[in-house]
Amino acid sequence: MSRLSRREFLKLATAFSAGTLLTDIFPLGQYFASAIADRRPNIILFVFDALSARNMSLYGYPRVTTPNLERFAQRATVYHAHYSGGNFTTSGTASMLTGLYPWNHRALHFSGLVSESAASYNLFRLLGPDYYRYAFTQNLLADGLLRQFLADVDERLPATAFSLGGDDIPFDTWPPDSRLTLQVFQDHLFVLSTHVPASWLGGYLNSINSLRKTRFYRKSVAGYPYGAPVFVNYNLAFDNQKVYAGVTEEISRLAKSKQPYFAYIHLFSPHDPYNPQAKYTRLFNDDYCPPVKPVHPLGDSRPEDDVLKKRLRYDQLVANVDAEFGRLFDTLEANGALDNTYIFVTSDHGEMFERGYHGHGDDLMYEGVIHIPLLILSPDQTRRYDVHTPTSNTDLLPTLLLLAGREIPPGLDGCVLPGFSGLQPETRPIFSIQAMTGSAFLPLTKGTFVLRRGDYKLIAYKGFPAYEKEFELYNLSADPEEMDDLYAVETSIAGQMRDELLSMLEDVNRLYRK
Repeated sequence: MSRLSRREFLKLATAFSAGTLLTDIFPLGQYFASAIADRRPNIILFVFDALSARNMSLYGYPRVTTPNLERFAQRATVYHAHYSGGNFTTSGTASMLTGLYPWNHRALHFSGLVSESAASYNLFRLLGPDYYRYAFTQNLLADGLLRQFLADVDERLPATAFSLGGDDIPFDTWPPDSRLTLQVFQDHLFVLSTHVPASWLGGYLNSINSLRKTRFYRKSVAGYPYGAPVFVNYNLAFDNQKVYAGVTEEISRLAKSKQPYFAYIHLFSPHDPYNPQAKYTRLFNDDYCPPVKPVHPLGDSRPEDDVLKKRLRYDQLVANVDAEFGRLFDTLEANGALDNTYIFVTSDHGEMFERGYHGHGDDLMYEGVIHIPLLILSPDQTRRYDVHTPTSNTDLLPTLLLLAGREIPPGLDGCVLPGFSGLQPETRPIFSIQAMTGSAFLPLTKGTFVLRRGDYKLIAYKGFPAYEKEFELYNLSADPEEMDDLYAVETSIAGQMRDELLSMLEDVNRLYRK
């Protein structure tokens, strides 16, 4: 694959009007051009699992949950309308790593993998061997994707690294190069029992593992009054201080290499269960009350008090994660490990606490669960940029390839992010898809599909016979809480967006009809 040279970059810039400055076209162009001209930059992609932009004070949330990320943002580029391609780990992570929406990469299920045709688009392969490609995730669903791409990863740290139980999960010892083995193991042995029917053997093994590990860790880890954070379905417990210290050491080690590196670091907190350290449990015992919204028929119908308690614990854990990241960043910057390094901070999906529901991964696709953070710190960047144009996490892959001087393949759903390219219109369509009950090999007939265009967001509910509302339309600029459904009022906009969304879905489904 070809690299983008400094000459090619400047040639691209001159394609615009003669009076336009490079930094007017690409606000971060000065950092990008310098890095490509001198030597390829290092790139770190931090993914904080289930971190919702809606619960971050960085984005205007009333509780001060992210003071360290706000400090980080003062010299970074902040994206204010960034969306995940899906509403749970597998689909959202696959969109980041392939530049494709879920209806194209087909990792539609909790234990799913991307299609064989989409696998060639994985970021690790496209970066190529000029980069040392490092990967670590605490989320075993994301780790399943890493295993699918393992031939293109130079070093994969086991998901059990820095855990309280050590490297003893059977999952991590199975053959890494068999797609069929991985799917069978995920779907029939260590299954997500709340979403996938469990075989008797899977239930038996999971029960034994629960008795052996989870109960002990939840009750006995010092400094965690609610128990240690734990990946429940696989009973993987950890202490965030130990995890972040380990990640700090890993990045410091990578920085000593003469070869440029790309590091994918996917950390589990603030994912459920919301178990912050003790000192953070004293935060936010205030009178903040979010808007009360009607219970959604497709939600859980949980009592409002229960949802508010979960929101409080989640906000406390977000503050805990923010503090750990602040320490990690300060340490790495002080020891010079971040020289000539791009840092991306984002999430795979968000978390919802409204309409009688808390969590993610079900049929609801309101802002809390798909509006995610994105911050990018470029080498030697000294000022903050704010981008309000809607963007997608499919945009990360082409942007990362541009920064690495690699060729961007055709056929991606994502575009180079604003700030690194002046080519994204504000009204570009952005999609999010949830279709986990359908087959990855057949047309999608049931699911929740989102189209964001400019200020407007259309939600389509397809294949839900018990739910009468097939479409909802919101103006997010005027109504960020999505309280006022305009579908029957703004009929022209609603019709245009409905037709566009259904046309896209039909185009995708046509490929899977036999």
